[in-house]
Amino acid sequence: MDKKITLRHLEAFRALMLRRSVTAAAQSLEVTQPVVTRLIAEFEARIGVPLFERVKSRLQPTSAATLLLEDVHQALMGIERIRNISENVRFRRLQRLEVTAAPAMATSFLPSAIAKFSAQFPETLVTLHMQASPAALDMVQAERCDIGFVMLSPDHTRFKGLETLVIGKLVVAVPAGHKLARKTSLSPIDFVDEPLVSLPTMMETRTKLDSLFLVNRVQRRVNIETQISYAAIKLVEAGAGLAIIDPLTACSYHGPDVKFVLFEPAVPCEYSMVVSNRHASTLVLKPFIDLAKAEIKRMLPKRWIL
Repeated sequence: MDKKITLRHLEAFRALMLRRSVTAAAQSLEVTQPVVTRLIAEFEARIGVPLFERVKSRLQPTSAATLLLEDVHQALMGIERIRNISENVRFRRLQRLEVTAAPAMATSFLPSAIAKFSAQFPETLVTLHMQASPAALDMVQAERCDIGFVMLSPDHTRFKGLETLVIGKLVVAVPAGHKLARKTSLSPIDFVDEPLVSLPTMMETRTKLDSLFLVNRVQRRVNIETQISYAAIKLVEAGAGLAIIDPLTACSYHGPDVKFVLFEPAVPCEYSMVVSNRHASTLVLKPFIDLAKAEIKRMLPKRWIL
């Protein structure tokens, strides 16, 4: 029997795992149900492992199928990448720039920088990946991206080549109608008896704040934790309390229901950049870096910069 595993086998497997029914998988692949059934049967036979069990007329994935899904997904993404590169060559897109960034940076100044860069270099395909800062650093170190933008200080990571773009000050998100929204700055004492939406304990900024509140002998009422700063703003908007967040994320909010007040004493929030060893052509990389540096400084108010 033929033991060769084909692309269609992998696509049928992923479609069935994601859609959870042969009918839906067939629709997503634009084939008939018997085709999906045949492909799955062949795939199981060729790897020698049962992937699905029939339970009450439905196919349920086995533990082996669950373990296999991530590897199949990564393999298919690699094939898609090859297809994209081939398409770029076909349409004469001779340059490619892969960017990875922390959420606060990917959703604030980078869209504007990328848009301006794309207008100047229309033949360069820019891909933006959004990852937590440590994961973004890993992507650059593994040479899967040309450039990374992270919320880490060069002094607090062993990664070489990290360059500080700007150092901002943490700000407090306050409901617009709250009495504290009228103040020009807030200190730890202002948080007494106030519900707080906080970053998780494993984050560097949370550690700095924990130490500061401890020194000032202020016990906070942390009701909610989230690692997504913009989610913290939306929680403040919904009435969940106050939140101490990074200034770039604050600049991305334009609603009327949340005000932002400087936190004092100033707590630094460092935005940095790192370039991969396999970096793209300097003909496109340097202009992009220049635009990114200009956009982040344009977006942050001077009073929020250290």
